[in-house]
Amino acid sequence: MKKIISSLSFALVLISTSSFAADNYLLESELSFVSFTTIKNQFVVEPATINTLSGELNKSGEFSIDVDLKGISTGIPIRDNRLNELFFESVKYPEVEVSGKVDLSALSSGPKKLVIPAKVTLYGKTKSINFPVVVLEEGNHVMVSSSSAVIIGASDFGIPSENLTKLAATVGGIKISDRVPVSLTLVFKK
Repeated sequence: MKKIISSLSFALVLISTSSFAADNYLLESELSFVSFTTIKNQFVVEPATINTLSGELNKSGEFSIDVDLKGISTGIPIRDNRLNELFFESVKYPEVEVSGKVDLSALSSGPKKLVIPAKVTLYGKTKSINFPVVVLEEGNHVMVSSSSAVIIGASDFGIPSENLTKLAATVGGIKISDRVPVSLTLVFKK
């Protein structure tokens, strides 16, 4: 009898844990990405994408997203490596962490344009950034996409200017902007 009660208790714990998890949305990494564009020599634009994201959105609207910087893709592997090693120092600071809260009740009647405040941790420093987005809750999915880019400066997060100088030295010393436009597309699934 003790064994049956113990097994039943264990089963109830498993069921309640899985039903809690079912209330949360998980980030679909194959459909989600962050993109940014580096600008060098004042007019040469080089796009980059990061699609190594993981995250969660709970039923209260609180979200957390981890962006693995090793997933940077510019289409040129040596540039990806240089961005990671020289600029982001991703061995020391491997991830960008983003957290915040969205009012899910505001999404009940179709897509909405919102400005979502979030805490962004990059290079060990946390800042508040407002992200203008379009959010749609549809069935078991919540989709978030930038309605305009957010301009982020490396110096705002304490990334040393020497890192940018080292990166510029790899391309003949061409000046590279400290600021980049950043956009995102996130898909969460329940």
